[in-house]
Amino acid sequence: MNNNKDIRKQFINNLIFVIIKQQIEMNPTLNQLINFVPQNETEFIILKETVLSEYLIDTKSTWSGGKYYLGGQIKLDPNDIITDALVKKVNDMYSDPSKLDYCNSAEMASIWRATRQMSEMTTIVKRYKEIQKNRIMNELNKTKLNTDVNEMIVSMI
Repeated sequence: MNNNKDIRKQFINNLIFVIIKQQIEMNPTLNQLINFVPQNETEFIILKETVLSEYLIDTKSTWSGGKYYLGGQIKLDPNDIITDALVKKVNDMYSDPSKLDYCNSAEMASIWRATRQMSEMTTIVKRYKEIQKNRIMNELNKTKLNTDVNEMIVSMI
């Protein structure tokens, strides 16, 4: 009987850990993405993408005031969380090319650049979240909990 209480207590502690970790780490900031350190060869979030360095350069430009524009649309601080809602909002802006208004080739090039940046950022954020879920699953698998329970916990994140 005591063993069941211990397992239940461990489950609750792990669930609390997962929820807190999810809130803190699942939605990254630009700085978290830039400073991300892979724990092994499967955890690389950046391959050919250049958007993180471009955004970092933007934050250091005098005109930006230390900010960058997510997808060329939403002004963010490098420590602001990049949520699914923000990513969706920017992607929705680019979903219908006929609604994109430009007057000259410079504006068109700016739209293309921002579209590419947003595509890269969407990929990077998605990969970052996958890695965080895998890390949480690895921690949960170190416990005595059933693997199915662990998978259910991670699926709720």
